[in-house]
Amino acid sequence: MKVSIRQLQVFDAVAATGSVTAAANRLNMSQSAASSALTDLQIILGRQLFAHAKGRPLQITDEGKRLRSTIRSVLCTIEDIEGDRDDAPLNGQLVLGATPMVAETILPQLCVGFMRNHPEVQIRVESQSTMDLFERLSRFELETAVIENFPDVPGVELTPWRTDEMVLIVAPDHRLARRQGLAIGDLAGERWCLREAASSECARLRYLMHEQIGQLRVAFESTSNWGIRDAVVAGGGIGCLSHEVVRTDLEQGRLVQLAVSGFSYTRALSLARPRKISRGRLVAAFDRYLIENA
Repeated sequence: MKVSIRQLQVFDAVAATGSVTAAANRLNMSQSAASSALTDLQIILGRQLFAHAKGRPLQITDEGKRLRSTIRSVLCTIEDIEGDRDDAPLNGQLVLGATPMVAETILPQLCVGFMRNHPEVQIRVESQSTMDLFERLSRFELETAVIENFPDVPGVELTPWRTDEMVLIVAPDHRLARRQGLAIGDLAGERWCLREAASSECARLRYLMHEQIGQLRVAFESTSNWGIRDAVVAGGGIGCLSHEVVRTDLEQGRLVQLAVSGFSYTRALSLARPRKISRGRLVAAFDRYLIENA
């Protein structure tokens, strides 16, 4: 008995979903057929690829993890072969992961530019935290994610992409809005509108400010960049957001950027991709497009 493409597809789908039933639905086949294909694959290979635990999703074994990148690469290669010539028009749906700041600012315009070049492509952007994106990349649910810079993570390849400037902003009628020659010390005691305390943006801002003004007086907190932006526009206090988020507001006068001596906060953005897999034409082309338009 030899390994079949269908068996590899079932393995890949079960690894992504943690369930034979969910894998069968994804592949448009019966649950019994998917279960048989997975059983046959494990018999052929002579090893257990998933462990069963009552009431929990199937857990991929170390042997399964070792084989997964190879199997994913094989399936990507088959998809490309079935997709016709290398110079054939790109088509299909591309699912991208992105952290909220990237998904809400930089990425949509780039996606539209790519789709303009490739009219048969559809793109879906899924916004999640960095750790959730890493988890999905490790399960090969995503082939590309765009994130703020992060230390090396096993199984994930990080490629530097571009930098992002974080700025301090206030409403036009804030008492500091027209002040010249501001220093960090002048911000002591001011009310702040910030991302949640656990976010990397907030943690680094607190670190940058702590030595000179101590603990920040957080009046409004949100998991949404746009929630922070709206609170600052309403006069809730000082905000710290990506310049990309507030660019239009600054140009139209709804917000004012504080020029604070000694304050500099830039972040590196990276493309995150699973290591050691052969990438399909569509996702590889999009990655190239992002890098070329950094």
